Amino acid sequence: MNRIIILTTLCMILTTGIVHADDGAAKQEPSAQETASELTSRDYIIAGYMEKVSITIRGIEAPITMEAKLDSGADSSSMHAEDIVLDEDNDTVTFTVLDQQDRKQRVTCEYDRIVRIKKRPSGYQRRAVIPVVVTIGSKKLDAFINLADRSNFSSRMLIGRKELRRGILVDSSRRNLLSLPEGQ
Repeated sequence: MNRIIILTTLCMILTTGIVHADDGAAKQEPSAQETASELTSRDYIIAGYMEKVSITIRGIEAPITMEAKLDSGADSSSMHAEDIVLDEDNDTVTFTVLDQQDRKQRVTCEYDRIVRIKKRPSGYQRRAVIPVVVTIGSKKLDAFINLADRSNFSSRMLIGRKELRRGILVDSSRRNLLSLPEGQ
């Protein structure tokens, strides 16, 4: 009962003060620059803190399905990769990725940029950021994810705020609330 009250209140808060277009144009998927306050409650899906996601990377035939942690405390998204090799002359990165069934796949694709991630207690790590399409439930999002060795983490994939703010509410007490669309 408390969850229903919380979700109803959240939907009311999100829809307060929203300006609707008078031209009757069809609503498009929000861009990365749009904030949650510009979305209506109809644009949101409710996900658990752990969900199966589908990652489509340019250069591979089939999407990779894996379980991901939806983490509003993380700014960006990150995917576990092994044997990462950067070719900065050609702006490509080659890496090995594991799917949900621990099947390995070697991938070479273009990267968008290299980021420096602060490592504790000191120093920085360089990570390639690749463009992907992430499918979470009914949401299909163009996203950028960085590649990292996440073998010491509880999940191989982390979905951060940059993607979550595009219409995904996270119920931190639940997991696997959504299913992927057919064919994913």
